[in-house]
Amino acid sequence: MELIFKIFIFIFGAAIGSFLNVLIYRIPRGISIVRPNSFCPRCHRPIRWYENIPILSYIILRGRCVGCKERISIHYPIIELITGLLIYYAYVNYQLNIPFFFYSFFFCALIVISGIDFTHQLIPDLISIPGIALGIILQILTKNLLIGVIGLGFGGGLILLIRVIGGRVYKKEVMGLGDVYLTAMIGAFIGFPLVITAIFIAALIGAIFGILYITATHQSRDVPIPFAPFLSVGAILALLFKTQISALLYNTNIL
Repeated sequence: MELIFKIFIFIFGAAIGSFLNVLIYRIPRGISIVRPNSFCPRCHRPIRWYENIPILSYIILRGRCVGCKERISIHYPIIELITGLLIYYAYVNYQLNIPFFFYSFFFCALIVISGIDFTHQLIPDLISIPGIALGIILQILTKNLLIGVIGLGFGGGLILLIRVIGGRVYKKEVMGLGDVYLTAMIGAFIGFPLVITAIFIAALIGAIFGILYITATHQSRDVPIPFAPFLSVGAILALLFKTQISALLYNTNIL
């Protein structure tokens, strides 16, 4: 019975991922997330319910729209799969207790913010700012308020400091306020010192990606690269491996 329920949780998470795809496409374009129903972004043909089954429909349709036969981006099933796996992780670790619902929101928020920033270089504050409040509420409910407040202040404060100093040194904006709010949200949810690990991982992966991208595309080093996806990856990895990270920090007398 437990196995069946776990499968259901994954399927439910994948369905949520399908909705996240809607948010990623519509929020930056100012389209209502309620109406119209799902449609092909190229030919605008309405998508029938049986063409919109998470992951499975993409496989059955061979990644093409039934109407215009254009390719459907692979990011749609990938987001559904990742969302399903992360919500499954939240259930396995927290069951249906309060943290499950908060961390499920956290994962979904990171996915939507990353998707929008990657495609539009825009971080929607309407997600990250309420997310800060929800992160602090979670810490209150789990009696970890101090850890959450310090994480919020350290995460948001560090990125704000980089924004200010970088702006003065390079005479241009190196970090947006969206990055500040996002890191503050991450800090509120995962707390201190895990937020340090999240930022370190984000910086490392971002630097590697930036070098490879600039080298492969022969772009200028000034080309803007969205940082939210790397912050999100760092936050998720820090949370997934928090036990190992905490043990490492304690053993090295960092804590």
